[in-house]
Amino acid sequence: MSMPRIGNGHRPWLALTLLVSVFFAPLATADGVEVHDPWVRWVPEVSDRTAAYMRIQAPAEERQILIGVDSPQFDRAEIHESVDEDGQARMVHWSTLRIGAGDERVLEPGGYHIMLIGRLGDALEEGDIVELQMRFQSGEILTIDMPVRRDGPERDDDGHDHHHHDHH
Repeated sequence: MSMPRIGNGHRPWLALTLLVSVFFAPLATADGVEVHDPWVRWVPEVSDRTAAYMRIQAPAEERQILIGVDSPQFDRAEIHESVDEDGQARMVHWSTLRIGAGDERVLEPGGYHIMLIGRLGDALEEGDIVELQMRFQSGEILTIDMPVRRDGPERDDDGHDHHHHDHH
């Protein structure tokens, strides 16, 4: 028995497979590390710094350690964490970021993030792309392109991204 065909002769399961692969695929991978939902916060032109956010997932077999970040659009990039001490918010600079085997590290406003300092060139506009190179202790370098947004990826009440559906 043959499968029903869509108007152009393709099998419906092929179209569904392609569609699902786009929504479930990570944005970037290197050495088993996956990066999902990267974005850079839009800031007014007067500010020469901003922050980058994303989800980083390590492979099940081994932990990963992010040892450095760089962007050609900024003088420097650093791993930071926003913390609250005695009611006072402050940022802590970290030299590395550890991601346990099979774990995910979420970089989000109010927590861990990549601080981009000393913008080089024109102010960033919403929709612009910022390039980030992530260096891991394994020697892998992962380069990702991150859109500039006023707000992060839209999520529903269950915490699912409306544009990328990642299931574990």
